[in-house]
This record gives sequence, C-alpha cells and structure tokens, in this order.
Amino acid sequence: MADGLARVLAKSEFDSEAFVARIAANGENELLDMKHKVQMLNDETAQSLKKNVYKNYSQFIETAKEISILEGEMYQLSHMLSDQKALMSTMMEMSLVSDKAVVEGPKEEIEENETNPEEETRKNLAFLLDKVEGCSSVAEVPGRQLVHNGDLVELDAETLTQVQRVHAFLLNDSLMIATWVPNRRGPVRYRFQGLYELDSLAVVNVRDVGPVKNAFKILMFPETRMYQTDNTKSKRQWLDILDDTKKKKASKDKQKKEAAAAEIALAASTKKETESSNQFAIIESSVVYDESVTNVTRAFEDDEDGEFTDSDFLNADWLQELPEDLDMCIAQRDFEGAVDLVGKVNAFLKDRPKTPGVIEFRARIDHRIKLLTEGLMGELQVSPERSLRGGPRAARRAVTQLIRLGKSSQACELFLKNRTALIKYNIRQLKFEGATTLYVRCLCGVFFTSLADTAKEFLKAFPDHNGCFSAFVVWSKHELKAFIGTFCRQVFESKSSLTTIADCVILAKIHCEELKSIGLDLSFSLMCMLEPPLHQVVEETRDQLIEGAKYRASDDLWRPMNHLNKKDCDKFVSEMATSGLDAVKDYVYDECFVNLTMNTTQFSKSLLIFADDLVKLFTVEWEEFIANCLAAVFKAQISHIESSLQSSKFQQDKKFILKNAQFILEQVVSCVEKLYKEFDRKFPQQLQNINADYRRLKKLE
Repeated sequence: MADGLARVLAKSEFDSEAFVARIAANGENELLDMKHKVQMLNDETAQSLKKNVYKNYSQFIETAKEISILEGEMYQLSHMLSDQKALMSTMMEMSLVSDKAVVEGPKEEIEENETNPEEETRKNLAFLLDKVEGCSSVAEVPGRQLVHNGDLVELDAETLTQVQRVHAFLLNDSLMIATWVPNRRGPVRYRFQGLYELDSLAVVNVRDVGPVKNAFKILMFPETRMYQTDNTKSKRQWLDILDDTKKKKASKDKQKKEAAAAEIALAASTKKETESSNQFAIIESSVVYDESVTNVTRAFEDDEDGEFTDSDFLNADWLQELPEDLDMCIAQRDFEGAVDLVGKVNAFLKDRPKTPGVIEFRARIDHRIKLLTEGLMGELQVSPERSLRGGPRAARRAVTQLIRLGKSSQACELFLKNRTALIKYNIRQLKFEGATTLYVRCLCGVFFTSLADTAKEFLKAFPDHNGCFSAFVVWSKHELKAFIGTFCRQVFESKSSLTTIADCVILAKIHCEELKSIGLDLSFSLMCMLEPPLHQVVEETRDQLIEGAKYRASDDLWRPMNHLNKKDCDKFVSEMATSGLDAVKDYVYDECFVNLTMNTTQFSKSLLIFADDLVKLFTVEWEEFIANCLAAVFKAQISHIESSLQSSKFQQDKKFILKNAQFILEQVVSCVEKLYKEFDRKFPQQLQNINADYRRLKKLE
C-alpha cells in the first residue's frame, strides 16, 4: 500500500488539493488513516536515505582520497612541464645550429660587456627596506637582486572584481608582493604581503574578456592570483621579464648542481690518493705514519670546516628534493609526513653555520612551513561547507601537527573555536517540543556532554602545555554564558511557573556538578549567572501569593467546607495528603464537612508548593532571602486572620477562626520545617517566630 501511495505522490501531474478533497469527502476516519500512511511513507523514505548514505560513505571517502592524489599528481605534472621548458631553452642556447649569434672578441671586452649589464641591473636592496614595511628578512639573503618592479591591481580569480592595489617586486630568485599603506607617514609606502619562489610559480597569460584587460595569472601553490596592468605594453613587459628571469635562475641552478657534482668527485679522488699515500707511509716507517696521519687528518678537518662541507651537505639528494617532497605532502594532505620532513631538516640545520647557502635554503623551507601551517589551520577553521558532525577527535590530528610545528597557541585557539561551532550546531538541532522541562533536559545533556568531551580531548591534545589550560577555562565560562542565554530564553522569558523554573535549574546544576569529575567546577559561575532572573521570578511569585491572600480575604465568610457527600470529601482529603497536609483528616466531621475554610486550604497548598520550590533553590547566599519570602506570605494570611478577629462581623466565629489560624501556624509551619529537614537545611529563625503569632491571636478572642 505504501508503494502505491508513493507512486501516486510521485506522479508529475499530481494535484495535492484534489487528492485531499477526495479523501476528505469520505469522512474524518479516512483522513486520519491517510495521515498515518503518509507518516509511515515519510519514515520509510528517511530510513532508506540513511541506509544509502551509510552504504556510500566509504565511497565518498575513497573519492576524496583519489581527488587529493590527483591534485598532487597535477602539481607534479606542472613542475615537470616547467623543468622541461627550462631544459629546452637551455638546449636551444647550447645548440650548434641555433640561429642565435655567438659574439667573439677580445677576452677583456667580453668580460666588460658581461660585467657592466649586471652592475647596471643590480639594485640596492636598501630601497626595499626604506619603502616596504616588514621585509627585512627578504634583504638578508646574499646575492639577491631587484630585477623589476611596478604597480598592479589584484583581481578576484572567480568574480574578476578588483580586490586591492599592490606593488610587485621581481627579484632574481623570487617574486615579492606588497600592498599599499593607506595612511602612510615617512618613506614607507608599502606593506609586505608575501614572497614566492620563481621555481614554485607559473605565469599564465589571460585573454582580454569584457572589462578585464591586460591581465595575467600567477599560479602559486596552493593558490592562484590574477593581476592587471595599466596597459598592454606593461603587461608584455611583465610577462617577458618574468619568463626571462625564471630561465636565468634555472640555468644558474643547473650550473650550481654541476659544479657541486664536480667538487664531490674531486674530493672523492683526493681522499683516495690521500689514503694510498698514508698506506705507503705506514710501510716505510711507523714514525712517518704518525706524522702523515696527523697532517692528513688536520687537512681533512680544515676542509670540513671550509666551503667543501657547506656545498656538500646542501647538495645532498634528499635536501635538494625536500622542497618538492613538502609540496607533494601538502597537496596530498599528508600533514604527518610533511611535519616529519620539517622536523628532520630542522634537526639537520640546527648546528650548521648561517652561510649564504644555508640562509637561502632556510627561506625556501620556511615558505613551505608557512603553507603547511595554513593548511593545518584550515582543517580547524569553521566554514559553511565543512561538516560539523565530527567530534573533538576529528580535530586532534591537525592540533597535534600544529603543536609539533611550535604553533600551540594557534592550535588551542582554533580548536576551541571549532568546538564552539560544534556546540552551537548541536543546540540548533534541538527542537522545542512538549514541556519546557523536557527541552531543558535535552539542552543540558547536549551542552554539558559536549563540554566534558571537549575537556577530555583537550587534555589529550595539550598534555604538556599548561599555559593553554587557562585559555580553556576562559573559553568554558564564555560557552557557559552563551548556554545561560539560551536557557533563560526558554525558561524565564516563556513565563513558566516557579515550579517548572526550579526543576530546570536543578537539572542544570546536576549536569554542571558532573563536570567536577574531570576537574572543571562551573557551579558557582552557573548560579551567579542565573541569580538575577531567578531572584526576580521568586519576588514576583511571592507578590502574587500575597495578592492572592488579600483577594481571597475580601470574600472570606469563615464558613466550613461542605463537600455534600463522603466520596468527594475523601477525595479532597487525599489531595491534601498528597500535598503533605495529612492533618486535614482530623478536621473532617459528619462525613462531608471539613472544619476549615476554602481560603485556608488554598493558602496552605500554594504556600507549601512555594516553600518546596524555594528549598530546592536553596543556597547559602539565598538563605535569608528565602526565609523572608516565606515569612512575608505567612504574615499576609495572619494579617487577614487578625483583622477578622477584631471585626464585629465575625464575633460569633472567633473559635472557628482560631482553629484555622492554629492549622496554618502549627500544621502548615510544621510541614515547611519538614521540607527543610528533608533537604538537610536549618529551619530559619524568621519562620520559628511565626508560631508565636498564634498565642498572640488567642489573646484577641
């Protein structure tokens, strides 16, 4: 039947109004039956969707992995294409049949022609220090030259809208981007934004489309940026100079590698000759052997302290491949492997002297570390497209790697922000259905459970970072404040009764007490935040009880209650016993009469409910406030009794009035005292003094 209904509802020409009208014509039972069938169909559809999600979940994960691997392979392919392009350019320059002319002339003239252009193009990097804020590290690399610079406009690669004005500085080994300082003073005109190695970027020409003209893209892993020049000539100049500078750097790097390989080969042959001469010296004489070994060792140590070792270890295969390996790990989201490589190279370079080569290599590694840090921080950042269903363990991976990189403070901040978003998401999923107490129970369960899970995960993620624990405590109080805001909107602003509010507050206190098991005590903060609205509600309830007592007093004729039959009278006695007033049965006579007024019994029931709520909310700070509230309500009823005894209208009813007074001042006060004992509270002096009022009223008889 459900399948048939599904086919009917799925038809393209389905008319909902006609369908409902046809069913309604058959009566109410048919409508209810169809409602039940639609609900069953809805449940079956939801269950089927859930099963499909679970079934394809592993496929989703595998697809995401394949995409990450494909991203890494595409990046590798881009690097290979760049290397091949540089190699082809080098071969063209070396080819014997190339159409490029080779200028021959006197050696001195050639050297002069080669030297002068280099001297002319070499710029003083002090210009950068004077004009660009925050670029001191850029100028520290030896041999770095300024090739070209100019103003550009950065465009959004997707919307093609202008983002900001920038100034680009093309160096012989990298490209530096700086933004304009709006309110500049002194010589500083720009602010450093980023430095990108020429090896890791590619330049792409962009065709003129619509309003976008004279633009080109720079692909810088892992992002793409688009820039626009003032005119076509400037754009062509930037493209040509960028391409030429990349070629020169590739050629220079290749020469360095060949020279390093030659040095290594020469060092190996020298070492072999030295070993053979040492062996010959051993055969000749033991004395000569000692002197030879000493001299050779000293010479070898001198070489190790000199330039040979510097170039040797920097040209090791794993060091040369390290930047590309880091790029590959970042692209494949293999953050653990990337951090391992960073730790390895940091340990290797720790005690090395800061030679020009080491400084340049360190700058390349630092750039990758920055990209790695941004990637890890992106794992913890909250965005609309990122799922928030994962628990605290989902963030531990990124947190652990950030801590290993020395970014514990950023890891702590992002971890807690991630947990804040998760708590808000879980609370938004709650639906307000049914009683307020039921919703508050769910709300407390979600919030305090999330807080406890976060605390446990925080202890695992930051075990040796004591400075982060203070940040967690501050965060916990901030989240508690947000929770109290939601709690107050649902409990206090909904105008619930004091009984409902007391039950909700008790639920929150119980859940908050459970946090003590993990060393987090927020009970005091919870009650401090709840005290203002709670104090207001108690005062309003007290005033309502006092006004009710005065209103009933105006209509009180001091007549016994008549329930007309024994059955109704027994039912009334049972209800009063449930409220804690078992003594009412002693006031029954003639099977259906109760020797108390309706005013007395209503006052007694409302006061005991009020007292029970206040004792639940009892705190040391509230002890006197609670006692004063109860005493004020008692005094309002005593005032009514006293005025009735003094009234000439009720001269014949004084004994009956005193009997009601005795019930209130002895039986009701005794029930209140029993409530205090049940909660292990001291009975206040203000309520003890109420008993003395009965003796005072008897004198008015």
